[in-house]
Amino acid sequence: MAYNPTTVANYFIGKYSKTGNLTPMKVIKLTYIAYGWYLALTDKKDRLIDEKPLAWDFGPVFPSLYYSIKQYKKNIITEKIPNPVSNERISGDDEKFLDKIWELYGRFDGIYLSALTHTEGSPWTKVYRKDMNAVISDDDIFDHYKTKLKPISL
Repeated sequence: MAYNPTTVANYFIGKYSKTGNLTPMKVIKLTYIAYGWYLALTDKKDRLIDEKPLAWDFGPVFPSLYYSIKQYKKNIITEKIPNPVSNERISGDDEKFLDKIWELYGRFDGIYLSALTHTEGSPWTKVYRKDMNAVISDDDIFDHYKTKLKPISL
């Protein structure tokens, strides 16, 4: 099932806000990284999120999530953010998946996670042009994360 990006972000916030130093940047990047791994692990048969990420100036972003979270600026988020799909629930299997993403990436701050999404050859670098808001294709994201499956097993 594909979720609204805010639903996925709120899962991280609800579960880890007490210990995770969750800034908007960290939440946005964790959500994007989870999206990428999900595409790779399901062999592109399923999408975690029902919105396409865009290549903004500061990296890959799900626009609806950005606009829901931007009021926090660089501050720590301590409570769930407004969600247009308030009754949406994450399945048990997807919760386990998101917990694994947290286990692998939760210790990093937003700046480090952002750097991961900006590496040379990343899906973002393939389509980014200043102020253009290009869609990052699932094919590029899938290819990027699929190459990482061998060394890391979720």
